[in-house]
Amino acid sequence: MKIGSRRLLAATALAVGAFPAAVVAIAPLPRALPIQQDIWIAGTIQRGNGQFAPGDYTTIRLDRPAASPCSDKVVTDILLGQAGTTEHLLLLPYLNQRVAVRGRITCPDSGIQFAPMPDFVFPIY
Repeated sequence: MKIGSRRLLAATALAVGAFPAAVVAIAPLPRALPIQQDIWIAGTIQRGNGQFAPGDYTTIRLDRPAASPCSDKVVTDILLGQAGTTEHLLLLPYLNQRVAVRGRITCPDSGIQFAPMPDFVFPIY
């Protein structure tokens, strides 16, 4: 019995040594969005209904997740609006369209917000 166990142990050791250690694939962390500088982002314009802010508003669902500079969390949807205004239906004409838009990330008390420049919105087809 002891000889059989030793053979089994030796066979296991050889098998483990023959295969390289399993490499765990870790997805790279999303790139952090810069704050208070003009950037371009791409995504789909959507209409919100109370999840991120009261009432109706527009959001952009990013093509790729990004790290928020406001909370260091990964974000996929960002509230659209101008800092210091109540205009939350910006880019409503582009509803359900994929666009590239230029603007600035701000961090109001409620979380991350993107202030788009309506003159720099381009549909992506």
